[in-house]
Amino acid sequence: MKKIKKKKSGTQALPAFLIGWTHGEPPPPGYLGAWFDKLYGGPLAIRFLSANGHNHFEAAHTNWKAQVQLVPSKEVVAQWKGRLQWEHRHLAQVFAVPKPQVDRQDEVLHLARIARGLTLLLEGTAYDVAAGIYQNPSDWNDRDLAVFQIEDHVQVEQQEQMSHMRMWLHTRGLSKFGLDEVESFHPIGVSGNDWEAMLYDVAGHLLRNGKNPKVGEQIPFGRETGEQVEVVRHRTDPLYGIPLAFREVRKT
Repeated sequence: MKKIKKKKSGTQALPAFLIGWTHGEPPPPGYLGAWFDKLYGGPLAIRFLSANGHNHFEAAHTNWKAQVQLVPSKEVVAQWKGRLQWEHRHLAQVFAVPKPQVDRQDEVLHLARIARGLTLLLEGTAYDVAAGIYQNPSDWNDRDLAVFQIEDHVQVEQQEQMSHMRMWLHTRGLSKFGLDEVESFHPIGVSGNDWEAMLYDVAGHLLRNGKNPKVGEQIPFGRETGEQVEVVRHRTDPLYGIPLAFREVRKT
């Protein structure tokens, strides 16, 4: 008896980065390759993914790969312009490869390098889709992409929940490493700086381990204090228009 094959979804994966710009045509991929080789030693190998031009290509360095779409459809451009409230006329997309690499940190770092190069060449604005971080050319110049720094790829957001009289803090960006986001709550009126630092420490621990913690698991944070948090819940929330998985942690 033949198995019934499930119909594949036609929904395209979310891009890792968007680069919006207003003036000029996108540069040939060779310009990106020359820029990458100069800054990072290269070589950046360009492989075209379409027979109809050079606007869709793969940019690979050793085992790291990224896919670039310089001219998406008008529908895609209109969708992101409306969502981000951008005035940019043009939009480029940077995607992770369909099959993730073994080392997700290296993969994300490579994606960030490609997005940085396009931002500088296009004189535009980059948007990290998972982390919700905007970066102009001057912002990229201040970042050392030769060293992995969690704050470059993950941010912690705070939101008031007046109905519960509490602050909700959560990470944005862990999802691009194949991990659930981390969240925590504290009473309104209490400074969130300690909670924010705690979430960054916990996020760093998860990145080093490369796997999601189980409910009930203890996670250390604070290198000097040796404190711990406990994972107390796992849930999914359609935040930011897409379903995100969260692991709630509480200080023990």
